[in-house]
Amino acid sequence: MNRLLSWLGACLAFLALSVSVPTTQAQTNASFSHGVALNGSQATLWFKSNVATTWVDAHYQLNGGPQQNLRMPFNGGAARYELALAGAAVGTRVDYWFTYNNGNPAYDSARFSATVASGGGTTDPGTPQNPGNPGNPADWNAKTTFKIENATNGRWPDSQVYWAIIGKSWQTGEFVHVDAGGNVVPMRLSDNTVTKNGRKYANYFFPLSQTKQITIPPVNSARVLMSVGSPMFIEVNTDGAGNIAYAGANIENASDPNLDVIFDFGEFALIPKGQPDQGIFINTTRVDHFGFPLKLRVQGLGGYDKTVGEPLTESRDALFTKFQQEVPVEFRSLADPNFANVPYRTRILAPAHFTFRPGDVNGAYLDGYIGDMWNRFKTQDLVFTLDNLGTFRGRVDGSTNRFVFTGGRSNGTYYINGKPNTAEVFLGSGKLDDPRKPDGSFQVDTPADAAKSIQLQIQAQVCAALNRHVLATPADWYRPAAFYPAGTRGNWFAKFWHDHSIKGTEGAANGYGLAYGFAYDDVGGFSPSLHTNAPTTVTYTIGW
Repeated sequence: MNRLLSWLGACLAFLALSVSVPTTQAQTNASFSHGVALNGSQATLWFKSNVATTWVDAHYQLNGGPQQNLRMPFNGGAARYELALAGAAVGTRVDYWFTYNNGNPAYDSARFSATVASGGGTTDPGTPQNPGNPGNPADWNAKTTFKIENATNGRWPDSQVYWAIIGKSWQTGEFVHVDAGGNVVPMRLSDNTVTKNGRKYANYFFPLSQTKQITIPPVNSARVLMSVGSPMFIEVNTDGAGNIAYAGANIENASDPNLDVIFDFGEFALIPKGQPDQGIFINTTRVDHFGFPLKLRVQGLGGYDKTVGEPLTESRDALFTKFQQEVPVEFRSLADPNFANVPYRTRILAPAHFTFRPGDVNGAYLDGYIGDMWNRFKTQDLVFTLDNLGTFRGRVDGSTNRFVFTGGRSNGTYYINGKPNTAEVFLGSGKLDDPRKPDGSFQVDTPADAAKSIQLQIQAQVCAALNRHVLATPADWYRPAAFYPAGTRGNWFAKFWHDHSIKGTEGAANGYGLAYGFAYDDVGGFSPSLHTNAPTTVTYTIGW
Protein backbone atom coordinates (compact mmCIF):
# COMPACT_ATOMS: atom_id res chain seq x y z
CA MET A 1 0.00 0.00 0.00
CA ASN A 2 2.74 2.46 -0.80
CA ARG A 3 4.11 4.36 -3.76
CA LEU A 4 5.23 1.07 -5.33
CA LEU A 5 1.56 0.24 -5.77
CA SER A 6 1.20 3.02 -8.29
CA TRP A 7 2.01 1.06 -11.45
CA LEU A 8 0.32 3.72 -13.52
CA GLY A 9 0.48 6.61 -11.14
CA ALA A 10 4.26 6.56 -11.41
CA CYS A 11 3.94 7.15 -15.14
CA LEU A 12 1.92 10.31 -14.75
CA ALA A 13 4.81 12.69 -15.16
CA PHE A 14 3.71 12.80 -18.81
CA LEU A 15 2.19 16.24 -18.46
CA ALA A 16 5.10 17.75 -16.59
CA LEU A 17 8.06 16.29 -18.46
CA SER A 18 9.41 17.28 -21.84
CA VAL A 19 10.40 13.69 -22.64
CA SER A 20 7.84 11.10 -21.71
CA VAL A 21 9.68 8.17 -20.13
CA PRO A 22 7.61 6.34 -17.49
CA THR A 23 9.24 5.02 -14.34
CA THR A 24 7.00 2.00 -14.01
CA GLN A 25 5.72 -0.07 -16.89
CA ALA A 26 4.19 -3.48 -17.35
CA GLN A 27 6.44 -6.50 -17.57
CA THR A 28 8.13 -6.97 -20.93
CA ASN A 29 8.51 -10.74 -21.18
CA ALA A 30 8.84 -14.04 -19.32
CA SER A 31 11.93 -12.74 -17.60
CA PHE A 32 11.59 -14.44 -14.22
CA SER A 33 10.35 -17.42 -12.26
CA HIS A 34 8.64 -17.18 -8.89
CA GLY A 35 6.83 -19.05 -6.16
CA VAL A 36 6.16 -19.54 -2.47
CA ALA A 37 8.37 -22.04 -0.64
CA LEU A 38 7.87 -23.58 2.81
CA ASN A 39 10.96 -24.49 4.83
CA GLY A 40 9.95 -25.91 8.19
CA SER A 41 7.42 -23.41 9.47
CA GLN A 42 8.69 -20.45 7.43
CA ALA A 43 6.92 -19.52 4.18
CA THR A 44 9.05 -17.53 1.74
CA LEU A 45 8.07 -15.66 -1.41
CA TRP A 46 10.80 -15.89 -4.06
CA PHE A 47 11.64 -14.26 -7.39
CA LYS A 48 14.43 -15.43 -9.72
CA SER A 49 15.30 -13.04 -12.54
CA ASN A 50 16.63 -13.96 -15.96
CA VAL A 51 17.39 -10.34 -16.89
CA ALA A 52 19.41 -7.38 -15.55
CA THR A 53 17.58 -7.04 -12.24
CA THR A 54 19.12 -5.27 -9.24
CA TRP A 55 16.00 -4.85 -7.08
CA VAL A 56 12.57 -6.42 -6.65
CA ASP A 57 9.56 -5.22 -4.67
CA ALA A 58 6.95 -7.73 -3.56
CA HIS A 59 3.29 -6.78 -3.17
CA TYR A 60 1.28 -9.43 -1.35
CA GLN A 61 -1.82 -10.24 0.68
CA LEU A 62 -2.32 -13.13 3.09
CA ASN A 63 -5.83 -14.61 3.05
CA GLY A 64 -7.18 -11.44 1.46
CA GLY A 65 -5.81 -9.11 4.15
CA PRO A 66 -4.28 -5.68 3.59
CA GLN A 67 -1.64 -5.50 0.89
CA GLN A 68 1.99 -5.27 1.97
CA ASN A 69 4.75 -3.83 -0.23
CA LEU A 70 8.34 -4.67 0.62
CA ARG A 71 11.76 -4.68 -1.01
CA MET A 72 12.98 -8.28 -1.41
CA PRO A 73 16.50 -9.08 -0.14
CA PHE A 74 18.78 -11.03 -2.49
CA ASN A 75 19.84 -14.51 -1.40
CA GLY A 76 23.21 -15.04 -3.05
CA GLY A 77 23.30 -18.73 -2.20
CA ALA A 78 20.04 -19.38 -4.01
CA ALA A 79 20.68 -16.67 -6.64
CA ARG A 80 17.23 -15.25 -6.16
CA TYR A 81 15.29 -12.62 -4.24
CA GLU A 82 13.46 -13.91 -1.17
CA LEU A 83 11.05 -12.45 1.36
CA ALA A 84 9.92 -14.19 4.54
CA LEU A 85 6.12 -14.09 4.84
CA ALA A 86 5.50 -13.43 8.52
CA GLY A 87 2.19 -14.93 9.60
CA ALA A 88 1.88 -17.35 6.67
CA ALA A 89 1.37 -21.03 7.52
CA VAL A 90 0.16 -24.18 5.80
CA GLY A 91 -3.17 -23.36 4.18
CA THR A 92 -2.53 -19.60 3.90
CA ARG A 93 -3.54 -18.12 0.56
CA VAL A 94 -0.92 -15.74 -0.84
CA ASP A 95 -1.95 -13.29 -3.57
CA TYR A 96 1.11 -11.50 -4.91
CA TRP A 97 2.81 -9.56 -7.70
CA PHE A 98 6.17 -7.93 -8.27
CA THR A 99 7.74 -4.66 -9.35
CA TYR A 100 11.30 -5.13 -10.62
CA ASN A 101 13.88 -3.53 -12.87
CA ASN A 102 15.53 -4.70 -16.05
CA GLY A 103 18.31 -2.16 -16.41
CA ASN A 104 16.82 1.32 -16.00
CA PRO A 105 13.13 0.61 -16.69
CA ALA A 106 10.91 -0.83 -13.95
CA TYR A 107 8.15 -3.32 -14.65
CA ASP A 108 5.04 -4.69 -12.95
CA SER A 109 4.21 -8.39 -13.19
CA ALA A 110 0.81 -10.02 -13.38
CA ARG A 111 -1.09 -10.98 -10.24
CA PHE A 112 -0.46 -14.50 -8.95
CA SER A 113 -1.90 -16.73 -6.27
CA ALA A 114 -0.61 -19.67 -4.25
CA THR A 115 -1.66 -21.61 -1.17
CA VAL A 116 1.08 -22.58 1.27
CA ALA A 117 1.22 -26.38 1.39
CA SER A 118 3.13 -28.90 3.45
CA GLY A 119 5.99 -30.70 1.76
CA GLY A 120 7.97 -27.57 1.04
CA GLY A 121 5.84 -25.91 -1.62
CA THR A 122 2.53 -24.41 -2.62
CA THR A 123 -0.59 -25.37 -4.48
CA ASP A 124 -1.61 -23.60 -7.68
CA PRO A 125 1.61 -21.56 -7.94
CA GLY A 126 1.47 -18.66 -10.34
CA THR A 127 -2.27 -18.53 -10.99
CA PRO A 128 -3.05 -15.05 -12.38
CA GLN A 129 -5.56 -13.10 -10.33
CA ASN A 130 -7.90 -11.00 -12.47
CA PRO A 131 -11.20 -9.40 -11.52
CA GLY A 132 -14.26 -11.00 -13.03
CA ASN A 133 -14.10 -14.27 -14.95
CA PRO A 134 -10.85 -14.41 -16.92
CA GLY A 135 -10.99 -16.18 -20.24
CA ASN A 136 -8.61 -18.86 -21.34
CA PRO A 137 -5.44 -16.89 -22.13
CA ALA A 138 -4.61 -19.34 -24.90
CA ASP A 139 -7.76 -18.31 -26.76
CA TRP A 140 -6.76 -14.64 -26.96
CA ASN A 141 -5.66 -13.61 -30.46
CA ALA A 142 -3.18 -11.05 -29.02
CA LYS A 143 -5.08 -8.12 -30.51
CA THR A 144 -7.32 -5.58 -28.84
CA THR A 145 -9.73 -3.15 -30.44
CA PHE A 146 -9.60 0.40 -29.10
CA LYS A 147 -12.72 2.50 -29.59
CA ILE A 148 -13.40 6.17 -28.96
CA GLU A 149 -17.02 7.17 -28.50
CA ASN A 150 -18.24 10.73 -28.92
CA ALA A 151 -20.79 11.50 -26.20
CA THR A 152 -20.37 15.27 -26.34
CA ASN A 153 -24.07 15.71 -27.15
CA GLY A 154 -23.42 17.52 -30.40
CA ARG A 155 -20.94 20.03 -28.98
CA TRP A 156 -18.10 18.51 -30.99
CA PRO A 157 -18.75 16.72 -34.28
CA ASP A 158 -16.66 13.66 -35.04
CA SER A 159 -14.55 15.79 -37.37
CA GLN A 160 -13.36 17.79 -34.32
CA VAL A 161 -12.70 14.91 -31.92
CA TYR A 162 -9.11 13.69 -32.27
CA TRP A 163 -7.16 10.76 -30.90
CA ALA A 164 -3.83 9.01 -31.14
CA ILE A 165 -2.05 6.05 -29.58
CA ILE A 166 1.64 6.34 -28.76
CA GLY A 167 3.91 4.07 -26.76
CA LYS A 168 6.99 1.88 -26.98
CA SER A 169 7.72 -1.21 -29.02
CA TRP A 170 8.09 -4.44 -27.07
CA GLN A 171 10.57 -5.70 -29.65
CA THR A 172 12.91 -2.72 -29.94
CA GLY A 173 12.10 -0.41 -27.03
CA GLU A 174 11.66 2.45 -29.52
CA PHE A 175 8.95 5.06 -29.18
CA VAL A 176 6.15 4.29 -31.61
CA HIS A 177 2.79 5.56 -32.79
CA VAL A 178 -0.15 3.61 -34.16
CA ASP A 179 -1.49 4.47 -37.60
CA ALA A 180 -5.16 4.30 -38.61
CA GLY A 181 -4.65 0.74 -39.85
CA GLY A 182 -3.44 -0.47 -36.45
CA ASN A 183 0.20 -0.72 -37.49
CA VAL A 184 2.84 0.07 -34.88
CA VAL A 185 5.22 2.55 -36.52
CA PRO A 186 8.52 3.84 -35.09
CA MET A 187 8.60 7.58 -34.38
CA ARG A 188 10.87 9.59 -36.65
CA LEU A 189 11.95 13.25 -36.73
CA SER A 190 10.40 13.49 -40.19
CA ASP A 191 6.97 12.91 -38.58
CA ASN A 192 6.99 16.57 -37.46
CA THR A 193 4.88 18.03 -40.27
CA VAL A 194 2.07 19.90 -38.47
CA THR A 195 2.81 23.56 -37.75
CA LYS A 196 1.66 25.67 -34.82
CA ASN A 197 3.19 28.99 -33.83
CA GLY A 198 5.96 28.47 -36.35
CA ARG A 199 7.07 25.12 -34.92
CA LYS A 200 6.45 21.65 -36.35
CA TYR A 201 4.82 18.78 -34.47
CA ALA A 202 4.06 15.12 -35.17
CA ASN A 203 1.16 14.24 -37.44
CA TYR A 204 -0.17 11.33 -35.35
CA PHE A 205 -3.77 12.36 -34.64
CA PHE A 206 -6.83 11.45 -36.65
CA PRO A 207 -10.43 12.60 -36.20
CA LEU A 208 -13.27 10.26 -35.34
CA SER A 209 -14.74 11.06 -38.74
CA GLN A 210 -11.76 9.16 -40.17
CA THR A 211 -11.75 6.23 -37.75
CA LYS A 212 -13.57 5.42 -34.53
CA GLN A 213 -11.72 2.21 -33.73
CA ILE A 214 -8.35 0.60 -34.28
CA THR A 215 -7.29 -2.97 -33.57
CA ILE A 216 -3.72 -3.11 -32.33
CA PRO A 217 -1.08 -5.64 -31.28
CA PRO A 218 0.71 -5.35 -27.92
CA VAL A 219 2.27 -1.95 -27.17
CA ASN A 220 4.16 -0.99 -24.02
CA SER A 221 4.09 2.20 -21.92
CA ALA A 222 1.27 3.51 -24.06
CA ARG A 223 -1.18 6.38 -23.97
CA VAL A 224 -4.46 7.07 -25.67
CA LEU A 225 -4.42 10.83 -26.25
CA MET A 226 -7.77 12.51 -26.89
CA SER A 227 -8.66 16.12 -27.66
CA VAL A 228 -11.52 18.23 -28.98
CA GLY A 229 -11.45 21.21 -31.32
CA SER A 230 -7.83 20.63 -32.26
CA PRO A 231 -5.34 17.78 -32.27
CA MET A 232 -2.69 17.82 -29.58
CA PHE A 233 0.84 18.90 -30.43
CA ILE A 234 3.67 16.55 -29.52
CA GLU A 235 7.14 16.91 -30.95
CA VAL A 236 9.42 14.05 -31.89
CA ASN A 237 12.96 14.86 -30.80
CA THR A 238 16.13 13.17 -29.60
CA ASP A 239 17.51 12.71 -26.13
CA GLY A 240 21.06 13.48 -25.02
CA ALA A 241 22.28 10.18 -26.42
CA GLY A 242 20.72 10.81 -29.82
CA ASN A 243 17.85 8.37 -29.31
CA ILE A 244 14.38 9.19 -30.58
CA ALA A 245 12.11 10.59 -27.86
CA TYR A 246 9.19 12.99 -27.78
CA ALA A 247 8.06 16.10 -25.92
CA GLY A 248 4.57 15.82 -24.54
CA ALA A 249 2.21 18.47 -23.22
CA ASN A 250 3.55 20.54 -20.31
CA ILE A 251 0.70 22.40 -18.65
CA GLU A 252 3.10 24.42 -16.49
CA ASN A 253 4.99 25.86 -19.47
CA ALA A 254 3.64 29.25 -20.55
CA SER A 255 4.66 28.62 -24.17
CA ASP A 256 3.43 25.04 -24.51
CA PRO A 257 1.34 24.64 -27.70
CA ASN A 258 -1.25 22.53 -25.87
CA LEU A 259 -2.27 25.15 -23.32
CA ASP A 260 -5.29 26.18 -25.40
CA VAL A 261 -6.16 22.60 -26.39
CA ILE A 262 -8.77 20.71 -24.37
CA PHE A 263 -7.35 17.22 -23.97
CA ASP A 264 -7.30 14.20 -21.74
CA PHE A 265 -5.64 10.80 -21.82
CA GLY A 266 -5.54 7.25 -20.55
CA GLU A 267 -2.52 5.06 -19.94
CA PHE A 268 -2.07 1.38 -20.67
CA ALA A 269 0.30 -1.44 -21.38
CA LEU A 270 -0.83 -4.24 -23.69
CA ILE A 271 1.38 -7.23 -22.91
CA PRO A 272 2.20 -9.92 -25.49
CA LYS A 273 0.43 -13.26 -25.47
CA GLY A 274 2.19 -16.04 -23.63
CA GLN A 275 3.84 -13.83 -21.05
CA PRO A 276 2.96 -14.42 -17.37
CA ASP A 277 1.07 -11.12 -17.26
CA GLN A 278 -0.33 -11.11 -20.81
CA GLY A 279 -3.26 -8.84 -21.44
CA ILE A 280 -3.85 -5.24 -20.46
CA PHE A 281 -3.23 -2.84 -17.59
CA ILE A 282 -5.15 0.40 -18.11
CA ASN A 283 -6.66 3.33 -16.22
CA THR A 284 -8.11 6.80 -16.14
CA THR A 285 -6.39 9.50 -14.09
CA ARG A 286 -6.90 12.89 -12.51
CA VAL A 287 -3.42 13.13 -10.99
CA ASP A 288 -2.46 16.01 -13.29
CA HIS A 289 -5.68 17.59 -14.51
CA PHE A 290 -9.25 17.23 -15.76
CA GLY A 291 -9.92 17.96 -19.43
CA PHE A 292 -13.33 16.43 -19.98
CA PRO A 293 -15.46 13.63 -18.50
CA LEU A 294 -13.98 10.30 -19.50
CA LYS A 295 -15.36 6.81 -19.02
CA LEU A 296 -13.34 3.64 -19.60
CA ARG A 297 -14.83 0.22 -20.33
CA VAL A 298 -12.71 -2.91 -20.79
CA GLN A 299 -14.17 -6.15 -22.14
CA GLY A 300 -12.44 -9.49 -22.48
CA LEU A 301 -12.83 -13.22 -22.89
CA GLY A 302 -14.65 -15.10 -20.17
CA GLY A 303 -17.18 -12.34 -19.67
CA TYR A 304 -14.77 -9.75 -18.32
CA ASP A 305 -16.55 -6.37 -18.39
CA LYS A 306 -15.49 -3.51 -16.10
CA THR A 307 -16.12 0.23 -16.26
CA VAL A 308 -14.36 3.05 -14.38
CA GLY A 309 -13.97 6.81 -14.66
CA GLU A 310 -16.65 9.47 -14.66
CA PRO A 311 -20.19 8.10 -15.19
CA LEU A 312 -21.05 10.86 -17.73
CA THR A 313 -24.23 11.67 -15.85
CA GLU A 314 -22.91 15.19 -15.21
CA SER A 315 -21.96 17.60 -17.96
CA ARG A 316 -18.51 19.11 -18.24
CA ASP A 317 -19.86 22.55 -17.37
CA ALA A 318 -21.68 21.07 -14.38
CA LEU A 319 -18.45 19.50 -13.13
CA PHE A 320 -16.64 22.84 -13.41
CA THR A 321 -19.46 24.57 -11.54
CA LYS A 322 -19.75 21.86 -8.89
CA PHE A 323 -16.00 21.84 -8.40
CA GLN A 324 -16.03 25.52 -7.50
CA GLN A 325 -19.08 25.01 -5.30
CA GLU A 326 -17.90 21.90 -3.46
CA VAL A 327 -14.22 22.56 -2.77
CA PRO A 328 -12.87 25.10 -0.27
CA VAL A 329 -12.08 28.55 -1.60
CA GLU A 330 -8.36 27.84 -1.87
CA PHE A 331 -8.99 25.13 -4.47
CA ARG A 332 -11.39 27.08 -6.67
CA SER A 333 -8.61 28.77 -8.60
CA LEU A 334 -7.58 25.34 -9.95
CA ALA A 335 -10.48 25.67 -12.39
CA ASP A 336 -9.21 29.05 -13.61
CA PRO A 337 -6.71 29.55 -16.47
CA ASN A 338 -3.13 29.31 -15.22
CA PHE A 339 -1.78 31.56 -18.00
CA ALA A 340 -3.20 34.54 -19.88
CA ASN A 341 -3.31 32.60 -23.15
CA VAL A 342 -5.39 29.75 -21.67
CA PRO A 343 -9.12 30.04 -22.48
CA TYR A 344 -11.70 29.95 -19.71
CA ARG A 345 -12.62 26.45 -18.52
CA THR A 346 -9.93 24.67 -20.49
CA ARG A 347 -8.99 22.35 -17.62
CA ILE A 348 -9.03 21.87 -13.86
CA LEU A 349 -5.46 21.60 -12.63
CA ALA A 350 -4.20 19.39 -9.81
CA PRO A 351 -2.96 21.43 -6.82
CA ALA A 352 0.73 20.70 -7.33
CA HIS A 353 0.54 22.05 -10.89
CA PHE A 354 -0.79 25.47 -9.97
CA THR A 355 -1.44 27.56 -6.85
CA PHE A 356 -0.20 25.02 -4.27
CA ARG A 357 3.39 25.01 -5.49
CA PRO A 358 6.08 26.38 -3.16
CA GLY A 359 5.97 30.17 -3.17
CA ASP A 360 2.50 30.34 -4.73
CA VAL A 361 -0.54 31.77 -2.96
CA ASN A 362 -1.56 28.41 -1.47
CA GLY A 363 1.94 27.02 -1.13
CA ALA A 364 1.60 26.79 2.66
CA TYR A 365 -2.01 25.53 2.65
CA LEU A 366 -1.36 22.33 4.62
CA ASP A 367 1.54 23.62 6.68
CA GLY A 368 -0.66 24.44 9.68
CA TYR A 369 -2.23 20.98 9.79
CA ILE A 370 1.13 19.32 9.27
CA GLY A 371 2.57 21.44 12.09
CA ASP A 372 -0.31 20.52 14.39
CA MET A 373 0.31 16.82 13.76
CA TRP A 374 4.04 17.15 14.33
CA ASN A 375 3.43 19.02 17.59
CA ARG A 376 0.83 16.49 18.71
CA PHE A 377 3.19 13.60 18.29
CA LYS A 378 5.99 15.29 20.16
CA THR A 379 4.10 14.46 23.36
CA GLN A 380 2.23 11.29 22.40
CA ASP A 381 2.83 8.25 20.24
CA LEU A 382 1.32 7.62 16.82
CA VAL A 383 0.48 3.91 17.05
CA PHE A 384 -0.61 1.91 14.01
CA THR A 385 -0.48 -1.64 12.74
CA LEU A 386 0.46 -2.73 9.24
CA ASP A 387 -0.77 -6.23 8.61
CA ASN A 388 2.05 -8.82 8.62
CA LEU A 389 4.56 -6.14 9.58
CA GLY A 390 3.36 -5.58 13.12
CA THR A 391 2.69 -2.54 15.25
CA PHE A 392 4.75 0.64 15.07
CA ARG A 393 5.09 3.58 17.44
CA GLY A 394 6.09 6.98 16.17
CA ARG A 395 7.23 10.04 18.11
CA VAL A 396 8.52 13.39 16.81
CA ASP A 397 11.90 14.45 18.16
CA GLY A 398 11.33 17.99 19.42
CA SER A 399 14.86 19.14 18.65
CA THR A 400 15.04 17.91 15.04
CA ASN A 401 11.36 17.55 13.98
CA ARG A 402 12.33 14.05 12.86
CA PHE A 403 9.47 11.52 13.15
CA VAL A 404 11.03 8.34 14.57
CA PHE A 405 9.14 5.05 14.31
CA THR A 406 10.10 1.90 16.18
CA GLY A 407 8.76 -1.62 16.37
CA GLY A 408 7.17 -3.90 13.83
CA ARG A 409 7.99 -7.57 13.56
CA SER A 410 11.61 -6.67 12.77
CA ASN A 411 11.83 -4.36 15.81
CA GLY A 412 13.50 -1.76 13.62
CA THR A 413 13.81 2.03 13.59
CA TYR A 414 12.49 4.13 10.71
CA TYR A 415 12.30 7.85 9.99
CA ILE A 416 10.61 10.80 8.39
CA ASN A 417 13.55 13.18 8.39
CA GLY A 418 11.79 16.39 9.29
CA LYS A 419 8.44 18.08 8.91
CA PRO A 420 7.22 18.02 5.26
CA ASN A 421 5.67 21.02 3.55
CA THR A 422 2.44 21.27 1.58
CA ALA A 423 4.00 20.40 -1.77
CA GLU A 424 5.76 17.34 -0.36
CA VAL A 425 2.46 16.04 0.99
CA PHE A 426 0.54 16.62 -2.25
CA LEU A 427 3.34 15.11 -4.35
CA GLY A 428 4.50 12.35 -2.00
CA SER A 429 8.01 13.67 -2.45
CA GLY A 430 10.96 14.99 -0.49
CA LYS A 431 10.75 13.95 3.15
CA LEU A 432 7.91 11.57 2.29
CA ASP A 433 10.01 9.67 -0.25
CA ASP A 434 13.27 9.47 1.63
CA PRO A 435 15.10 6.22 2.52
CA ARG A 436 17.85 7.95 4.49
CA LYS A 437 18.79 7.61 8.14
CA PRO A 438 19.58 10.66 10.30
CA ASP A 439 23.29 10.45 9.48
CA GLY A 440 22.55 10.67 5.75
CA SER A 441 23.26 7.03 5.00
CA PHE A 442 20.55 4.95 3.37
CA GLN A 443 18.39 2.32 4.95
CA VAL A 444 19.11 -1.13 3.53
CA ASP A 445 16.81 -4.12 3.17
CA THR A 446 18.11 -7.28 4.83
CA PRO A 447 16.49 -10.66 5.54
CA ALA A 448 16.09 -9.60 9.18
CA ASP A 449 14.73 -6.12 8.51
CA ALA A 450 13.50 -4.73 5.19
CA ALA A 451 14.32 -1.31 6.61
CA LYS A 452 14.31 0.71 3.41
CA SER A 453 11.01 -0.70 2.19
CA ILE A 454 9.35 -0.36 5.58
CA GLN A 455 10.53 3.24 5.97
CA LEU A 456 9.15 4.18 2.54
CA GLN A 457 5.92 2.37 3.30
CA ILE A 458 5.46 4.24 6.58
CA GLN A 459 6.13 7.51 4.76
CA ALA A 460 3.49 6.61 2.14
CA GLN A 461 0.89 5.82 4.81
CA VAL A 462 1.57 9.13 6.54
CA CYS A 463 1.45 10.96 3.20
CA ALA A 464 -1.94 9.50 2.25
CA ALA A 465 -3.32 10.11 5.75
CA LEU A 466 -2.23 13.77 5.62
CA ASN A 467 -3.88 14.21 2.21
CA ARG A 468 -7.07 12.71 3.63
CA HIS A 469 -6.80 14.55 6.99
CA VAL A 470 -6.91 11.38 9.09
CA LEU A 471 -3.34 11.09 10.39
CA ALA A 472 -4.33 11.42 14.05
CA THR A 473 -6.69 8.41 13.87
CA PRO A 474 -5.04 5.36 12.27
CA ALA A 475 -8.31 3.42 12.56
CA ASP A 476 -9.60 5.77 9.83
CA TRP A 477 -6.64 5.55 7.47
CA TYR A 478 -8.47 3.17 5.09
CA ARG A 479 -12.08 4.06 5.93
CA PRO A 480 -13.43 6.37 3.19
CA ALA A 481 -16.31 7.62 5.32
CA ALA A 482 -13.75 9.29 7.57
CA PHE A 483 -11.73 10.95 4.80
CA TYR A 484 -11.79 14.74 4.37
CA PRO A 485 -13.71 15.79 7.51
CA ALA A 486 -15.85 18.87 6.91
CA GLY A 487 -14.13 22.15 7.66
CA THR A 488 -10.62 20.68 7.64
CA ARG A 489 -7.62 21.05 5.35
CA GLY A 490 -6.85 18.19 3.01
CA ASN A 491 -6.65 17.33 -0.66
CA TRP A 492 -10.14 18.43 -1.64
CA PHE A 493 -9.24 18.18 -5.33
CA ALA A 494 -8.86 14.42 -4.84
CA LYS A 495 -12.07 14.16 -2.83
CA PHE A 496 -14.02 15.85 -5.60
CA TRP A 497 -13.03 13.24 -8.18
CA HIS A 498 -13.85 10.37 -5.84
CA ASP A 499 -17.26 11.94 -5.26
CA HIS A 500 -17.91 12.20 -9.01
CA SER A 501 -16.53 8.87 -10.24
CA ILE A 502 -17.99 5.40 -10.74
CA LYS A 503 -18.06 3.58 -7.42
CA GLY A 504 -16.07 0.52 -6.50
CA THR A 505 -17.67 -2.79 -5.58
CA GLU A 506 -14.94 -4.57 -3.61
CA GLY A 507 -13.26 -4.28 -0.22
CA ALA A 508 -12.90 -0.90 1.45
CA ALA A 509 -13.69 0.79 -1.87
CA ASN A 510 -17.17 -0.74 -2.06
CA GLY A 511 -19.50 2.20 -2.63
CA TYR A 512 -16.63 4.71 -2.86
CA GLY A 513 -15.73 6.42 -6.13
CA LEU A 514 -12.58 5.05 -7.76
CA ALA A 515 -10.24 7.85 -8.83
CA TYR A 516 -6.61 8.88 -8.98
CA GLY A 517 -6.78 12.29 -7.33
CA PHE A 518 -3.14 12.30 -6.20
CA ALA A 519 -0.19 10.09 -7.04
CA TYR A 520 -0.64 7.70 -4.08
CA ASP A 521 -4.41 7.80 -3.97
CA ASP A 522 -4.28 4.04 -4.50
CA VAL A 523 -3.28 3.55 -0.85
CA GLY A 524 -6.20 1.50 0.43
CA GLY A 525 -7.28 0.17 -2.97
CA PHE A 526 -9.19 3.16 -4.36
CA SER A 527 -7.67 3.37 -7.86
CA PRO A 528 -9.48 3.01 -11.22
CA SER A 529 -6.92 0.60 -12.73
CA LEU A 530 -8.15 -2.43 -14.67
CA HIS A 531 -6.42 -5.64 -15.74
CA THR A 532 -7.52 -8.70 -17.68
CA ASN A 533 -5.39 -11.33 -19.41
CA ALA A 534 -7.50 -11.59 -22.58
CA PRO A 535 -8.77 -8.12 -23.52
CA THR A 536 -10.90 -7.85 -26.62
CA THR A 537 -12.24 -4.28 -26.54
CA VAL A 538 -11.27 -1.04 -24.83
CA THR A 539 -13.71 1.85 -25.08
CA TYR A 540 -13.02 5.41 -23.96
CA THR A 541 -16.15 7.54 -24.03
CA ILE A 542 -15.69 11.31 -24.13
CA GLY A 543 -18.41 13.24 -22.37
CA TRP A 544 -19.31 16.91 -22.41
